[in-house]
Amino acid sequence: MNKNPQVKKVPLEGDLGGCFSIAFDAKRLFHNNTGLGNYSRTLVKGLYTYFPENKYELFTPKPATKAEYDFFAQNFTVHTAPEYMPKSLWRSRFITKDLLRNNVDLYHGLSHELPFGIEKTGIKTVVTIHDLIYKFFPEDFPLIDRKIYEKKWRHSCNNATAIIATSEATKRDIVRYFGTDEKRIHVVYQTCDESFEQRAEPAQIAECKRKLNVPDTYILYVGSVTERKNVLNLVQAYNTVRNTIAMPLVLVGRGGEYFKKVQQYIEQENLQQSVLLRNSISNADLPILYQAAHCFVYPSKYEGFGIPLVEALKSGTPVITSNASCLPEVTGKAALYVNPDSVESIAGALEQMCLHTDTRMNLIEEGAKQAHKFSVRNFVHDTMTVYNLPLNPLKGTFAQ
Repeated sequence: MNKNPQVKKVPLEGDLGGCFSIAFDAKRLFHNNTGLGNYSRTLVKGLYTYFPENKYELFTPKPATKAEYDFFAQNFTVHTAPEYMPKSLWRSRFITKDLLRNNVDLYHGLSHELPFGIEKTGIKTVVTIHDLIYKFFPEDFPLIDRKIYEKKWRHSCNNATAIIATSEATKRDIVRYFGTDEKRIHVVYQTCDESFEQRAEPAQIAECKRKLNVPDTYILYVGSVTERKNVLNLVQAYNTVRNTIAMPLVLVGRGGEYFKKVQQYIEQENLQQSVLLRNSISNADLPILYQAAHCFVYPSKYEGFGIPLVEALKSGTPVITSNASCLPEVTGKAALYVNPDSVESIAGALEQMCLHTDTRMNLIEEGAKQAHKFSVRNFVHDTMTVYNLPLNPLKGTFAQ
Protein backbone atom coordinates (compact mmCIF):
# COMPACT_ATOMS: atom_id res chain seq x y z
CA MET A 1 0.00 0.00 0.00
CA ASN A 2 1.26 3.45 -0.84
CA LYS A 3 1.76 5.31 2.47
CA ASN A 4 2.43 8.62 0.73
CA PRO A 5 -0.56 10.91 0.26
CA GLN A 6 -1.33 12.05 -3.24
CA VAL A 7 0.09 15.46 -4.06
CA LYS A 8 -2.38 17.57 -5.96
CA LYS A 9 -0.79 19.44 -8.84
CA VAL A 10 -1.68 23.13 -8.74
CA PRO A 11 0.04 24.97 -11.61
CA LEU A 12 0.93 28.55 -10.76
CA GLU A 13 -0.54 31.34 -12.82
CA GLY A 14 1.96 33.16 -15.01
CA ASP A 15 4.43 32.25 -17.69
CA LEU A 16 7.44 30.90 -15.78
CA GLY A 17 6.87 27.32 -16.80
CA GLY A 18 8.09 25.49 -19.85
CA CYS A 19 8.75 21.95 -20.96
CA PHE A 20 12.26 21.54 -19.63
CA SER A 21 14.17 18.55 -18.34
CA ILE A 22 15.54 19.54 -14.95
CA ALA A 23 17.86 17.24 -13.01
CA PHE A 24 18.80 17.36 -9.33
CA ASP A 25 21.64 16.14 -7.19
CA ALA A 26 19.36 14.06 -4.97
CA LYS A 27 21.88 12.44 -2.66
CA ARG A 28 20.67 14.36 0.37
CA LEU A 29 17.04 14.23 -0.72
CA PHE A 30 17.16 10.46 -0.19
CA HIS A 31 19.81 10.15 2.52
CA ASN A 32 19.65 13.19 4.81
CA ASN A 33 16.85 13.52 7.36
CA THR A 34 17.55 17.10 8.42
CA GLY A 35 18.37 20.50 6.88
CA LEU A 36 19.80 19.81 3.43
CA GLY A 37 17.51 16.85 2.94
CA ASN A 38 14.45 18.85 3.95
CA TYR A 39 15.45 21.66 1.59
CA SER A 40 15.75 19.20 -1.29
CA ARG A 41 12.50 17.35 -0.61
CA THR A 42 10.45 20.52 -0.10
CA LEU A 43 11.74 22.08 -3.32
CA VAL A 44 11.34 19.03 -5.56
CA LYS A 45 7.86 18.24 -4.24
CA GLY A 46 6.90 21.89 -4.66
CA LEU A 47 8.12 22.01 -8.25
CA TYR A 48 6.17 18.83 -8.99
CA THR A 49 3.07 20.51 -7.53
CA TYR A 50 3.29 23.99 -9.01
CA PHE A 51 5.19 23.41 -12.28
CA PRO A 52 4.07 19.94 -13.41
CA GLU A 53 4.79 20.61 -17.08
CA ASN A 54 8.53 20.10 -16.63
CA LYS A 55 10.31 16.75 -16.45
CA TYR A 56 12.18 16.28 -13.18
CA GLU A 57 14.91 13.65 -12.77
CA LEU A 58 16.71 12.68 -9.57
CA PHE A 59 20.35 11.57 -9.55
CA THR A 60 21.56 9.82 -6.41
CA PRO A 61 24.59 7.57 -5.84
CA LYS A 62 22.39 4.88 -4.30
CA PRO A 63 18.63 4.36 -4.01
CA ALA A 64 16.66 5.25 -0.90
CA THR A 65 15.89 2.62 1.70
CA LYS A 66 13.35 4.51 3.84
CA ALA A 67 9.67 4.12 3.02
CA GLU A 68 9.03 7.79 3.87
CA TYR A 69 10.82 8.74 0.64
CA ASP A 70 8.74 6.44 -1.56
CA PHE A 71 6.89 9.46 -2.96
CA PHE A 72 10.02 10.51 -4.83
CA ALA A 73 10.90 7.03 -6.00
CA GLN A 74 7.36 6.52 -7.32
CA ASN A 75 6.80 9.89 -9.01
CA PHE A 76 10.21 10.71 -10.51
CA THR A 77 12.78 9.04 -12.69
CA VAL A 78 15.64 8.11 -10.34
CA HIS A 79 19.16 7.49 -11.65
CA THR A 80 21.85 5.78 -9.56
CA ALA A 81 25.58 5.17 -9.96
CA PRO A 82 26.72 2.13 -11.95
CA GLU A 83 27.66 -0.77 -9.69
CA TYR A 84 31.25 -0.84 -10.98
CA MET A 85 31.98 2.83 -10.22
CA PRO A 86 32.82 4.42 -6.85
CA LYS A 87 29.74 6.39 -5.88
CA SER A 88 31.56 9.56 -4.83
CA LEU A 89 33.49 9.61 -8.12
CA TRP A 90 30.29 9.22 -10.13
CA ARG A 91 28.58 12.05 -8.26
CA SER A 92 31.51 14.45 -8.48
CA ARG A 93 32.56 13.82 -12.09
CA PHE A 94 31.15 11.00 -14.23
CA ILE A 95 27.49 11.83 -13.65
CA THR A 96 27.88 14.29 -16.53
CA LYS A 97 27.76 11.42 -19.03
CA ASP A 98 24.36 10.35 -17.69
CA LEU A 99 23.09 13.93 -17.76
CA LEU A 100 24.04 14.23 -21.44
CA ARG A 101 22.56 10.83 -22.25
CA ASN A 102 19.24 11.92 -20.76
CA ASN A 103 19.19 15.27 -22.60
CA VAL A 104 19.03 17.30 -19.41
CA ASP A 105 18.48 21.05 -19.94
CA LEU A 106 19.44 22.18 -16.45
CA TYR A 107 21.16 20.59 -13.46
CA HIS A 108 20.60 21.91 -9.94
CA GLY A 109 23.23 21.13 -7.33
CA LEU A 110 21.01 21.33 -4.25
CA SER A 111 23.80 21.38 -1.68
CA HIS A 112 26.87 23.41 -2.67
CA GLU A 113 28.24 21.08 -5.34
CA LEU A 114 28.36 20.74 -9.12
CA PRO A 115 30.15 17.88 -10.86
CA PHE A 116 33.57 18.79 -12.21
CA GLY A 117 33.50 19.17 -15.98
CA ILE A 118 29.80 19.97 -16.27
CA GLU A 119 30.80 23.45 -17.44
CA LYS A 120 32.11 21.84 -20.65
CA THR A 121 28.89 20.00 -21.51
CA GLY A 122 26.64 22.91 -22.44
CA ILE A 123 24.17 21.95 -19.69
CA LYS A 124 22.90 24.99 -17.78
CA THR A 125 23.56 24.82 -14.05
CA VAL A 126 22.24 26.24 -10.80
CA VAL A 127 23.85 25.62 -7.41
CA THR A 128 22.45 26.41 -3.97
CA ILE A 129 24.98 27.67 -1.43
CA HIS A 130 23.44 27.28 2.02
CA ASP A 131 26.27 28.65 4.14
CA LEU A 132 30.04 28.92 4.48
CA ILE A 133 30.26 27.49 7.98
CA TYR A 134 33.69 25.95 7.42
CA LYS A 135 35.08 29.46 6.85
CA PHE A 136 33.71 30.83 10.11
CA PHE A 137 34.13 27.78 12.34
CA PRO A 138 37.08 25.84 10.88
CA GLU A 139 37.69 24.07 14.19
CA ASP A 140 34.43 22.16 13.67
CA PHE A 141 35.81 20.42 10.57
CA PRO A 142 38.85 18.21 9.93
CA LEU A 143 41.47 19.81 7.67
CA ILE A 144 40.82 17.37 4.81
CA ASP A 145 37.09 18.20 4.87
CA ARG A 146 37.81 21.93 4.74
CA LYS A 147 40.08 21.45 1.74
CA ILE A 148 37.42 19.39 -0.07
CA TYR A 149 34.72 21.98 0.67
CA GLU A 150 36.94 24.78 -0.54
CA LYS A 151 37.68 23.06 -3.83
CA LYS A 152 34.10 21.96 -4.52
CA TRP A 153 32.30 25.13 -3.46
CA ARG A 154 34.74 27.45 -5.21
CA HIS A 155 34.35 25.37 -8.39
CA SER A 156 30.56 25.63 -8.12
CA CYS A 157 30.57 29.39 -7.60
CA ASN A 158 33.06 29.91 -10.42
CA ASN A 159 31.19 27.78 -12.95
CA ALA A 160 27.44 27.78 -12.18
CA THR A 161 25.23 29.59 -14.65
CA ALA A 162 23.34 30.99 -11.66
CA ILE A 163 23.80 30.73 -7.89
CA ILE A 164 21.06 30.56 -5.26
CA ALA A 165 21.97 31.89 -1.80
CA THR A 166 19.63 31.11 1.06
CA SER A 167 19.95 34.62 2.56
CA GLU A 168 21.43 38.03 1.88
CA ALA A 169 24.04 37.25 4.54
CA THR A 170 25.11 34.12 2.64
CA LYS A 171 25.23 36.12 -0.58
CA ARG A 172 27.62 38.59 1.04
CA ASP A 173 29.77 35.69 2.27
CA ILE A 174 29.99 34.21 -1.24
CA VAL A 175 31.13 37.55 -2.67
CA ARG A 176 33.60 38.04 0.17
CA TYR A 177 35.28 34.63 0.08
CA PHE A 178 35.02 33.60 -3.58
CA GLY A 179 34.98 36.97 -5.33
CA THR A 180 31.83 35.97 -7.21
CA ASP A 181 30.00 38.63 -9.21
CA GLU A 182 26.96 39.42 -7.07
CA LYS A 183 24.81 39.72 -10.20
CA ARG A 184 25.08 35.93 -10.58
CA ILE A 185 23.81 35.33 -7.03
CA HIS A 186 20.06 35.31 -6.32
CA VAL A 187 18.60 35.13 -2.82
CA VAL A 188 15.77 32.63 -2.50
CA TYR A 189 14.29 32.15 0.95
CA GLN A 190 13.42 28.59 1.76
CA THR A 191 10.69 27.28 4.01
CA CYS A 192 9.94 24.39 6.30
CA ASP A 193 7.66 21.40 6.06
CA GLU A 194 4.00 22.32 5.85
CA SER A 195 3.23 20.16 8.89
CA PHE A 196 4.36 23.08 11.08
CA GLU A 197 1.35 25.08 9.91
CA GLN A 198 -1.13 22.35 10.91
CA ARG A 199 -2.41 22.97 14.43
CA ALA A 200 -2.53 19.96 16.73
CA GLU A 201 -5.59 19.04 18.73
CA PRO A 202 -5.38 19.30 22.55
CA ALA A 203 -5.40 15.51 22.83
CA GLN A 204 -2.45 15.25 20.42
CA ILE A 205 -0.51 17.83 22.42
CA ALA A 206 -1.20 16.02 25.68
CA GLU A 207 -0.11 12.67 24.19
CA CYS A 208 3.08 14.19 22.76
CA LYS A 209 4.03 15.70 26.11
CA ARG A 210 3.33 12.41 27.87
CA LYS A 211 5.38 10.42 25.38
CA LEU A 212 8.35 12.81 25.51
CA ASN A 213 8.02 13.36 29.26
CA VAL A 214 7.91 17.16 29.09
CA PRO A 215 5.77 19.42 31.34
CA ASP A 216 2.89 21.65 30.30
CA THR A 217 5.04 24.80 30.07
CA TYR A 218 8.62 24.86 28.81
CA ILE A 219 11.23 26.78 26.82
CA LEU A 220 12.40 25.02 23.66
CA TYR A 221 15.64 24.78 21.69
CA VAL A 222 15.90 22.63 18.52
CA GLY A 223 19.12 22.13 16.59
CA SER A 224 22.48 20.43 16.76
CA VAL A 225 24.35 20.85 20.04
CA THR A 226 27.56 22.39 18.70
CA GLU A 227 29.68 25.37 19.63
CA ARG A 228 28.32 27.40 16.71
CA LYS A 229 24.79 26.91 18.02
CA ASN A 230 25.87 28.40 21.35
CA VAL A 231 23.92 25.98 23.53
CA LEU A 232 26.27 26.19 26.52
CA ASN A 233 25.74 29.95 26.78
CA LEU A 234 22.00 29.31 26.59
CA VAL A 235 22.12 26.79 29.45
CA GLN A 236 24.30 29.11 31.54
CA ALA A 237 21.90 31.99 30.92
CA TYR A 238 18.94 29.80 31.83
CA ASN A 239 20.68 28.76 35.04
CA THR A 240 20.89 32.38 36.21
CA VAL A 241 17.14 32.98 35.86
CA ARG A 242 15.57 29.53 36.24
CA ASN A 243 14.19 30.26 39.70
CA THR A 244 12.59 33.46 38.44
CA ILE A 245 10.95 32.10 35.30
CA ALA A 246 10.02 28.73 36.85
CA MET A 247 9.80 26.61 33.71
CA PRO A 248 12.23 24.01 32.31
CA LEU A 249 14.40 24.25 29.22
CA VAL A 250 13.97 21.45 26.67
CA LEU A 251 16.95 20.86 24.35
CA VAL A 252 16.30 18.80 21.22
CA GLY A 253 19.44 17.85 19.30
CA ARG A 254 22.60 15.80 19.10
CA GLY A 255 26.28 16.59 19.26
CA GLY A 256 29.80 15.35 19.93
CA GLU A 257 32.46 16.72 22.27
CA TYR A 258 30.63 20.02 22.74
CA PHE A 259 27.48 18.12 23.71
CA LYS A 260 29.51 16.47 26.47
CA LYS A 261 30.53 19.92 27.75
CA VAL A 262 26.88 20.90 27.95
CA GLN A 263 26.05 17.66 29.79
CA GLN A 264 28.91 18.22 32.23
CA TYR A 265 27.68 21.72 33.04
CA ILE A 266 24.13 20.44 33.58
CA GLU A 267 25.40 17.77 36.00
CA GLN A 268 27.79 20.17 37.75
CA GLU A 269 24.96 22.62 38.41
CA ASN A 270 22.41 19.91 39.28
CA LEU A 271 20.14 20.98 36.43
CA GLN A 272 18.99 17.51 35.38
CA GLN A 273 15.40 18.24 36.44
CA SER A 274 15.37 21.68 34.81
CA VAL A 275 17.26 21.14 31.54
CA LEU A 276 15.70 18.23 29.68
CA LEU A 277 17.73 16.60 26.90
CA ARG A 278 15.69 15.01 24.12
CA ASN A 279 17.91 13.92 21.23
CA SER A 280 15.43 11.85 19.26
CA ILE A 281 12.10 13.38 18.18
CA SER A 282 9.95 12.00 15.37
CA ASN A 283 8.87 14.16 12.43
CA ALA A 284 5.29 13.79 13.63
CA ASP A 285 6.03 15.02 17.17
CA LEU A 286 8.35 17.92 16.36
CA PRO A 287 5.67 20.39 15.14
CA ILE A 288 3.58 19.63 18.22
CA LEU A 289 6.57 20.23 20.49
CA TYR A 290 7.06 23.65 18.88
CA GLN A 291 3.38 24.58 19.13
CA ALA A 292 3.19 23.68 22.82
CA ALA A 293 6.32 25.61 23.84
CA HIS A 294 6.12 28.88 25.77
CA CYS A 295 8.87 30.24 23.53
CA PHE A 296 11.67 29.10 21.21
CA VAL A 297 15.29 30.13 21.82
CA TYR A 298 17.94 29.97 19.08
CA PRO A 299 21.11 31.90 20.09
CA SER A 300 23.26 30.66 17.18
CA LYS A 301 26.41 32.54 16.22
CA TYR A 302 26.15 31.80 12.51
CA GLU A 303 23.55 30.40 10.11
CA GLY A 304 23.10 30.30 6.37
CA PHE A 305 19.35 30.62 6.88
CA GLY A 306 18.00 29.10 10.11
CA ILE A 307 15.16 26.70 9.33
CA PRO A 308 14.25 26.20 13.03
CA LEU A 309 13.30 29.88 13.21
CA VAL A 310 10.79 29.42 10.38
CA GLU A 311 9.49 26.27 12.06
CA ALA A 312 8.84 28.30 15.20
CA LEU A 313 7.19 31.17 13.29
CA LYS A 314 4.94 28.73 11.43
CA SER A 315 4.07 27.08 14.74
CA GLY A 316 2.94 30.37 16.30
CA THR A 317 5.70 30.21 18.90
CA PRO A 318 7.48 33.44 19.94
CA VAL A 319 11.22 33.59 19.29
CA ILE A 320 14.44 34.66 21.00
CA THR A 321 17.43 34.65 18.67
CA SER A 322 20.80 36.24 17.97
CA ASN A 323 21.49 39.58 16.38
CA ALA A 324 24.14 37.84 14.25
CA SER A 325 24.50 36.55 10.70
CA CYS A 326 21.22 36.14 8.78
CA LEU A 327 18.99 35.62 11.81
CA PRO A 328 17.46 39.13 11.95
CA GLU A 329 16.85 38.77 8.21
CA VAL A 330 14.66 35.73 8.87
CA THR A 331 12.71 36.87 11.92
CA GLY A 332 12.41 40.61 11.26
CA LYS A 333 10.28 42.24 13.98
CA ALA A 334 9.13 38.86 15.25
CA ALA A 335 11.92 38.15 17.77
CA LEU A 336 13.72 39.32 20.87
CA TYR A 337 17.38 39.72 19.87
CA VAL A 338 20.38 38.88 22.01
CA ASN A 339 24.14 39.16 21.82
CA PRO A 340 25.08 35.47 21.46
CA ASP A 341 28.39 36.03 23.26
CA SER A 342 26.69 37.50 26.33
CA VAL A 343 25.14 35.17 28.89
CA GLU A 344 23.55 38.22 30.52
CA SER A 345 21.89 39.26 27.26
CA ILE A 346 20.36 35.82 26.76
CA ALA A 347 19.22 35.67 30.39
CA GLY A 348 17.57 39.08 30.12
CA ALA A 349 15.62 38.02 27.03
CA LEU A 350 14.44 34.84 28.77
CA GLU A 351 13.11 36.90 31.67
CA GLN A 352 11.43 39.39 29.38
CA MET A 353 9.74 36.64 27.35
CA CYS A 354 8.62 34.58 30.33
CA LEU A 355 7.57 37.35 32.71
CA HIS A 356 5.97 39.91 30.40
CA THR A 357 2.82 38.67 28.69
CA ASP A 358 2.55 41.74 26.45
CA THR A 359 5.99 41.07 24.96
CA ARG A 360 5.13 37.47 24.22
CA MET A 361 1.74 38.24 22.65
CA ASN A 362 3.21 40.99 20.47
CA LEU A 363 5.86 38.62 19.16
CA ILE A 364 3.26 35.97 18.37
CA GLU A 365 1.33 38.55 16.35
CA GLU A 366 4.44 39.73 14.51
CA GLY A 367 5.49 36.11 13.97
CA ALA A 368 2.26 35.32 12.14
CA LYS A 369 2.96 38.16 9.71
CA GLN A 370 6.59 37.17 9.22
CA ALA A 371 5.72 33.51 8.62
CA HIS A 372 3.80 34.41 5.46
CA LYS A 373 7.06 35.37 3.75
CA PHE A 374 8.27 31.78 3.89
CA SER A 375 5.73 29.75 1.93
CA VAL A 376 6.34 26.75 -0.30
CA ARG A 377 4.66 28.69 -3.10
CA ASN A 378 7.10 31.60 -2.82
CA PHE A 379 10.06 29.26 -2.44
CA VAL A 380 9.18 27.33 -5.59
CA HIS A 381 8.20 30.39 -7.64
CA ASP A 382 11.47 32.19 -6.86
CA THR A 383 13.53 29.09 -7.60
CA MET A 384 11.81 28.62 -10.95
CA THR A 385 12.52 32.28 -11.71
CA VAL A 386 16.24 31.54 -11.27
CA TYR A 387 15.94 28.51 -13.57
CA ASN A 388 14.41 30.74 -16.22
CA LEU A 389 17.44 33.03 -16.24
CA PRO A 390 19.44 30.52 -18.31
CA LEU A 391 16.55 28.47 -19.72
CA ASN A 392 14.15 31.19 -20.78
CA PRO A 393 15.80 34.60 -20.24
CA LEU A 394 12.81 36.65 -21.35
CA LYS A 395 10.73 35.16 -18.50
CA GLY A 396 13.42 34.98 -15.87
CA THR A 397 13.45 38.53 -14.54
CA PHE A 398 14.62 38.28 -10.94
CA ALA A 399 14.03 41.19 -8.61
CA GLN A 400 17.01 41.86 -6.34
